[in-house]
This record gives sequence, structure tokens and C-alpha cells, in this order.
Amino acid sequence: MNKSNKNTEIELKLFNQIEKTKNHTQRSISKELNIALGLSNALIKKFLNKGFLKLSQAPMKRYFYYITPKGLVEKAKLTSEFLTSSFDFYNKIKDQYEKEFYKIKKQKPSKIILVGISEFTEIAILAAKIIEVEIDCIAESNFKKEKFCDIPVRSNINHFLSFKQNTYFVLSSQKGITNFLKKIPKNRFLVKPDFLLMN
Repeated sequence: MNKSNKNTEIELKLFNQIEKTKNHTQRSISKELNIALGLSNALIKKFLNKGFLKLSQAPMKRYFYYITPKGLVEKAKLTSEFLTSSFDFYNKIKDQYEKEFYKIKKQKPSKIILVGISEFTEIAILAAKIIEVEIDCIAESNFKKEKFCDIPVRSNINHFLSFKQNTYFVLSSQKGITNFLKKIPKNRFLVKPDFLLMN
């Protein structure tokens, strides 16, 4: 998710939090949104200055925040922007996985293994189905279930070392796979989609 979309998401969360309950401190908003107190304060100040919110003081240094009609229009606009941006991002990821799987398919691989489980894994599985290639399993050491999206999950690296040379390892996560990748033999094919930003 790019920076602009992340900011839009935080602003939407602020609107939603104030709709849910009007009685807040700036610290409670910071905690609910999981952002720094300074950023929470800056967002509230921005919304007040733009007329998106109204404020009235309550006991115990708490405040009642109200979304104005202008704020409701802004929330609708942010929602539209966020959904459009998220959909574009999803399509970009799916298209890249499709291109990678299409290239792999032409090489007639003996096996295709996804490495890691994240929000991208389901998109990779969908792309594989579209290109009509079969994912044999997912390599992930921190997953408790035996299957993910009906694909077997394996945690033992030794399971992969006996595979033939034209086995393709396709990354679908950034987290917790550095040590795993170090163990994959250098003569294996490793596919690293650009959006994962891994060297």
C-alpha cells in the first residue's frame, strides 16, 4: 500500500472512530487508530480547521467531536479514493503474479512453491489458477494449519531440498522468510515480485 493510500486509510479510521463514539481524548484516538499521539493531534487539528469536525469540551479533559455535513462529504470522498486505490493496487499485484506464472508455465516446471503466507498469498493463488498452473505447496514455518486455501503448507526446509532443479520458488511474503531463503540452493529458480521490494 502506498503512502497516499495509507494516509487516506488513517483519515477514514478517524472519521469511523468518531462516528462510533464521540467522547474522546486525543490520546484515546491515538490508541484506537494505532498511530503516534503527535499524528493524532495533527489530524484532529486539520479536520477542525477544515470544518470536518466540531468540538465541545466534556469533563475530565475529554472532548465531544461531531462530524459536520462538510465532514460527511469528505468521508464519502475518502472512501471512494481508498477503494479505487486499493482495487488498482490489487490488480497491479495480480497482473504481476500472472506474468510471472505465465513465464514459469512455459518452462514446464516440476514444482511451484509459494514462499511465505501474507495478504499477497491469496492473490498469487488466484493468479496461478487464472494461468492454469498448479502450486504444489506453501513454505511457511509460522503457520499452524496444514493447508492454506486448500494448498498444503510445509515448514521443514529439508522437504524442499530433494525437489528437482526446475522447481520454482515464488515469494508471497516479506516477513520471516530471510533465513528460509538462505537455505534454498542457488541452482533453484527464485521469483521475487517487484512489489515485495526484496533484493
